Amino acid sequence: MAKNLFQNLDLNLLHVFFILYQERNMRLTANRLFVTQPAISKSLQKLRHHFDEELFVKISTGLEPTSFADKLYKSVSPIYQNLEIAINSANVFSPEALDDTLNIALSSFLLNSIGSKLYGIIHAAAPNCKVHMYKWSNDTLASIQQDQIHLGINYQVSQLPGEISETVIAQDTFKCYVRNGHPCKKNIITIPEAAEFDFATIIAADWNATRTFAQQVFEKYNLDYSIKFRSELPSAVIEAVSKTDMIVPLSGFLDMSLYPQLRAIKFKNKEKWLQQDIATYIHYKNRSSPLMNWLSHLIAQVFDESSQKSPAQ
Repeated sequence: MAKNLFQNLDLNLLHVFFILYQERNMRLTANRLFVTQPAISKSLQKLRHHFDEELFVKISTGLEPTSFADKLYKSVSPIYQNLEIAINSANVFSPEALDDTLNIALSSFLLNSIGSKLYGIIHAAAPNCKVHMYKWSNDTLASIQQDQIHLGINYQVSQLPGEISETVIAQDTFKCYVRNGHPCKKNIITIPEAAEFDFATIIAADWNATRTFAQQVFEKYNLDYSIKFRSELPSAVIEAVSKTDMIVPLSGFLDMSLYPQLRAIKFKNKEKWLQQDIATYIHYKNRSSPLMNWLSHLIAQVFDESSQKSPAQ
């Protein structure tokens, strides 16, 4: 008779297995679980004994799962995650009682536009909650998969991992921004007119890091163009534009009251890249989480309020 592997299985050990499988590294697993490496090593020994399998083998970069570990993770992980959701949903959700840290990643374009507003609305509803906001990076999707980032906000990302859930919550209409006193005095310009000036752009991981949308539009019109400055830091781009005659395309949600040195110019052309959907990204296991539902509602509220305060597009 086959051994009943579920009987006497410690679910805490199973949790260690999941994190080990994701991290493939003893030290990183220990950091995520807030325990020591020897404790993780001891747990792995117990797992090997329970399943009578090696589970992981050492390689130069860390650990490599065996075929048994691959099969175990793929078959058990969805069940374990649904169990976690079911147990957590038994708790009555109360924002006022939250005293955890929320880790949120935002596109560089959106940090300056809604970052402070989002913190303000979270703090008002959950005053004991701590909020850490990060710039969206090339590692953000992996961090969401590993529960290091609770939620991400970005323009729609292509080629999402299967574990990531995407929900469109708003649409952004990009505008040109120039310094007060800029040679262009118009409030609405065409793409060819914009191409007469040097451009600055923000580098946003998983969105325009390799090729900007401005380049694509200018090349579509067979226009000569000059992108003089790019940076991952929105503040650096805005500072450079404030002191030069460069133009920068930025989010239409930008709060102009915070940047009195800038003036917004609308594009006359209705290019597709000017209209960009904004989405939230969470691990699919959290798609029914009361916490994530509450947070997603607040984010949608921030965009809605920002849209109402902005001039008509």
